[in-house]
Amino acid sequence: MEQPWPPSTSVALGLLVAVVLVAGAGSLALSVTGPDDPGVGTTPAKLVEPRPGENVFWPYTSTRRSAGGRTLAINLVVYADAETVRYFLTERGDATWNETAAEWQDVGPTTAGEAAATANGTVVEWAAAQGATRYLYVHNYALTGPGPNETRRPYRAAPYTGHGDRNPGGRWIDETYQLHDGTYFGARDHLRLYESPFESDEWVAVQAHSDHWDWFRLRHTVHATDATRDRLEREFMGEPSVETVWRMYLGNRRAMGSDGWATVVDFVGLLGVGNAASGLAAVGLVAGRDAAALARRRRRGGDGSGDGFAVAVGRWPDRLPSGGRASLSTGPVGTAKRALVSGLLARGWLDREGALLAVRALSYALLFAALFGCYLFVRFGGIALETRFADISPKVIAATLYPVLALGLPALAHVFGRDLDPVRSFSVAALAVGAAVVVDYRTLGVTVLSLDVVLHRVGVVVAVGLLAAGAVSRRSSTETVNPVVAAGVLLWVTLLVAPLVGWL
Repeated sequence: MEQPWPPSTSVALGLLVAVVLVAGAGSLALSVTGPDDPGVGTTPAKLVEPRPGENVFWPYTSTRRSAGGRTLAINLVVYADAETVRYFLTERGDATWNETAAEWQDVGPTTAGEAAATANGTVVEWAAAQGATRYLYVHNYALTGPGPNETRRPYRAAPYTGHGDRNPGGRWIDETYQLHDGTYFGARDHLRLYESPFESDEWVAVQAHSDHWDWFRLRHTVHATDATRDRLEREFMGEPSVETVWRMYLGNRRAMGSDGWATVVDFVGLLGVGNAASGLAAVGLVAGRDAAALARRRRRGGDGSGDGFAVAVGRWPDRLPSGGRASLSTGPVGTAKRALVSGLLARGWLDREGALLAVRALSYALLFAALFGCYLFVRFGGIALETRFADISPKVIAATLYPVLALGLPALAHVFGRDLDPVRSFSVAALAVGAAVVVDYRTLGVTVLSLDVVLHRVGVVVAVGLLAAGAVSRRSSTETVNPVVAAGVLLWVTLLVAPLVGWL
């Protein structure tokens, strides 16, 4: 008979599941009921002056036209027009930045909505087409008064309509364009650039961050901001078209990962509005468009292959070395194990006990390899498909690979966990998924995660471990539901649904 699941272990695992669920709920509650934002409202109270005498802006981006949707901090200001910045970053000889096409601007289902983006500032919402727009508030300098810490305070909030209109109020604007360097389904550096709607201004505000695609959330998660700003700072330094690079304190440390400072880049005077291409060429920054285009077309690819497993028919011994009766399933995995033992015995390489021990070790190795490989296959498969089929929508790639993660992991845990010791199969399955999570983040270069993401991944490890541990081949006649499998399924479904509806 199957070795029974120790009662103490069952209690411990039950408590672990409860702790994961309660901790996740607590993390959500803390994120939703965090400290009040003093800038909540249609018009933000704190504005900064990017250039003396020019119009001012709120030093954060927002998910909606209200300070209540605050997300990330503005961390770069360039004294130039948007076309100059675009040309510098994407067209010079060693450029690696690419303009982000509309269909690749964080696209996906609208289930999370604004509530999810507000609850967790680390999330870049996955919305339809360009639905992941982030807004910046810009206000007329003349209609502001000085406030604490040299900030500005608006005293008139009439909407600014632009297009030469003399209405002197403020306005929420969306991105002029977006740039990225990296892969959509991997990790990337991502820029949102905002050009002032006031014609007299000559500055571009930039929100720079690093993010990665989260296959459970089906959206991008920001993992760094200041590091991306520092990278841009280094790119501008020493360039002949750049006069000075310095830092200005904007006091926007309330945003995720921000130290409150923004890099300021001042281009030389010869770069005029609308004449970026000729100006950059005049100072010799662009040497060889073909080389730049080749650099932007660099491909990162991966080739994965799987070895087939030949299944032969053989005879399986009736008893285990410990005296317990073998109760293997009749599926392909069990058949393959029988074939292996029969072959080892027929060739005389091992005796019965040695063959059984070898197969048992192989069973645990296969459980580990199947789960570890499945998790990473989804990551690297997405990157490979993105690189190979650049013209298709990312929704197609996501719809293809998400079921592999959502259904593949529990299915593999159940299939390869059959007929194994429950405690050991739990340990091996949990170790496999945990190792895959660590390798995944290390490969992407992610070193900082929010608490709710960490708790979610711990829950994933526990859920897959429970599904593997509960994969027994026979149950007693009085048992109608395997409680271990039931706990694993409940936890797994909860962990799949929670990120998609904005709970995490």
